[in-house]
Amino acid sequence: MDEFTPYETALLCGGPTRAARVALLALYEKRRVRVSRGTRRVTVVEREAEDAVQAALLDEVPDTGFQLGYVLDAVAESDEVAAVAGGLVERGLLRRGFRGRLRPTRKGKAARRRLRADAGSGTPSGLGVLKGAAPDAVTRLAALGTAAVEDAKLRHVMEMDNPKPLDLPYDWALNGVNRNTSQSRLSDTQYSGYAYNIWDNNDGSGNY
Repeated sequence: MDEFTPYETALLCGGPTRAARVALLALYEKRRVRVSRGTRRVTVVEREAEDAVQAALLDEVPDTGFQLGYVLDAVAESDEVAAVAGGLVERGLLRRGFRGRLRPTRKGKAARRRLRADAGSGTPSGLGVLKGAAPDAVTRLAALGTAAVEDAKLRHVMEMDNPKPLDLPYDWALNGVNRNTSQSRLSDTQYSGYAYNIWDNNDGSGNY
């Protein structure tokens, strides 16, 4: 019977964004990052990663912290997550469809159903955890999504949408530009974003 890492489980059951959330939760549980509910800002406490995806997440966060949504978007599109997905493609569990979007194959869908059922029932089968142990919080998030996150604060922040760019009056924008440098007064974090992800990032309980 196949066994899956939490990242592989996340990709099969929810997509690249869920894989990024798995890395976040693992770091959060070890108190290596903090997440503010009020500002939805993630800051690093300790830059120690246990795998490449965690390292990619930590690299996206400057010392001053950064908006969580943008960090998760970047990690979802990272080479590290792509490498995990590539392994699932080689195993015949994912395939590349329209515009390169990754979709589960028939074999992948069967594995996904089993992983979700096992995580929901507390069965360790196929979940890559210690023999005889129930799935931990990270593995449950990977298989079931944010609804499985027991920490209400973190669950709420994970589910929030990215803040929208400020819609400022035209005259304010003109006054806010330094004509010598052509730089706006706005912080770059207010307009930060990442390229369109060609993968399906659905992290809900619906079809992926």
